[in-house]
Amino acid sequence: MPPPIPDRFRLEIRLGRDEDIEQWLATDVSLDRPVLVRVIGPDAPTARHREFLESVRAAAHITHTHLASVFAAAETADGAYAVSEWTGGVTLADRLAADEPMDPVEFLPNATGLAEALAALHESGVVHGAIDPSAIQYALAHPAKLAGFGRRRRTMTATDDVVALATTLEQAVTGGSVGGPGPSQVVDGLPPQVDQILARARSGVSTARRLAEDLAAVPGPRPVEPPPTGRSLRVLVAAGVLVFLAAALVGIGRIVAAGSGAPILFPPSPGTTAPIALPSTTTVPPLPAPVLSEPFPAEDPASFDPFGGGDENDHRLPNLVDGDPETVWRTERYRDPLPLLKPGVGVTVRASRTPSTFEVIGMTPGVSYVLAWSDTAPSDPSQWEVLATGRTLGGVLSIQVPPRPGGRWLLWITDLPRLGPDDHSAEIAEVRFRP
Repeated sequence: MPPPIPDRFRLEIRLGRDEDIEQWLATDVSLDRPVLVRVIGPDAPTARHREFLESVRAAAHITHTHLASVFAAAETADGAYAVSEWTGGVTLADRLAADEPMDPVEFLPNATGLAEALAALHESGVVHGAIDPSAIQYALAHPAKLAGFGRRRRTMTATDDVVALATTLEQAVTGGSVGGPGPSQVVDGLPPQVDQILARARSGVSTARRLAEDLAAVPGPRPVEPPPTGRSLRVLVAAGVLVFLAAALVGIGRIVAAGSGAPILFPPSPGTTAPIALPSTTTVPPLPAPVLSEPFPAEDPASFDPFGGGDENDHRLPNLVDGDPETVWRTERYRDPLPLLKPGVGVTVRASRTPSTFEVIGMTPGVSYVLAWSDTAPSDPSQWEVLATGRTLGGVLSIQVPPRPGGRWLLWITDLPRLGPDDHSAEIAEVRFRP
C-alpha cells in the first residue's frame, strides 16, 4: 500500500527497498518534475524515524553538483519520508551488477566530484556513515552523485567515510575488486597515480578534501595504445584473412550495386581504433586526413546568475565571442568554494545556425560544468535540458551535441578551482560552434 505523503507528490512506480527504506519514483505536481521519494514505514521504531530525518535534513543544507539534492523531509503519523532529485534511478551498484564499471575517461571527474561533495559534507559537520556503491547515483547524462542519506549508519567518523568512498571508487573503476593489483594495472588508460591516491585514502590517512585535491591533480587518462604490430606468422595470417574477407565484401557490393546503379556502402567495424598490421607486400593507400568544419562564433553572450546578484563581470562578456583568444571573460573571484555559496553561475549564448559541436577555448582547468540547452531560457537551471557534464582539463573543450535549432545554450559552472588564497575563479577565452 502506498505510504501517506502530501498530495504534492504523486507516487508513480515502486522501485524497491534500500535496506529498510522504501523507494518510489514520484512526480512533484506543483513543479511538474520527477522526484525520488524515500520512506521509512510503520514497521521501523520511532528512534529510527528520527535518525532518518536527522541525516536527511543535515544533508539538505549542503549544495554540490555531486551531492543529491534534498527537496523535502517530514514525519508522518506512522513513518517518515524524504524527497530528493531524480537522476535516473540507477546506482553504481546497479551498474556494477550489470558489469558496467566506470569508463576511465569518466572516472577522474566523477571521483574528484564525489570526494569534493563528501568534503563539503564534512566541512559542514555532517558524516554520511553508509557509503557504498548503492549510495552513489550514477545514470546516463548525469554526474555521479553521493546519495543514500538516511540509511542505517555503519560508521560514525569522517575518516570512516573517506575509507568507504575510496573503496567504492576503486570498485567503480575496476568492476568490483579491491586490494589486489592497482586499478591502473587492470584498467587500460588509467593513470598510475590513482593507485597510490586510493590506497592512501583506504588506509585512513587522507581527508575528503585531500582525496579531492589529489584526484584533481591527476592528468587525464591516456588513450588506450594500439596493440604492437609484430611480424609473427599468426599476425600475418590473421591480416591476410581479413584482407581476403574485405576484398570479398567489396566484390559482392559491386555485383549488387551493378543491378541498381547505386553504390553499396559497408559500415566500419565497431570499436576499431587502429590500423591492422598487414603483410609487408601489401600496399594500402593512405586515408585522407579528417577535415573539420569551419567554426562559427557564438552570439549574444549573457551572464546567468539566478542565485547571485545577476551580474558576473558582464563588461567582459563580449570577449567570449570576439574571435580573439587573448581576451577573456572571468568569473567573479569567490573567497569560498562555489558550492558553499550557491549552486552555480554561468553564461548563455545563441547559435546563428544549428550546431553539431559546442567548443570552449581557454577554460581554466578544474572547472566542473554542465552544458544545457533551452528554447525558452528559464531562470531555474534545473529546467534546462542537460546535454553534457564534466570537469575541464585545459585546452579546447569540444562537446558533440544533438541538433537543437534556435534557443539558448547554457554553460553552467558548478564548481571553481582554487587559484590562490581567497580566490576561487575561472576564465574562458572563446565560445564557438561547429556545424
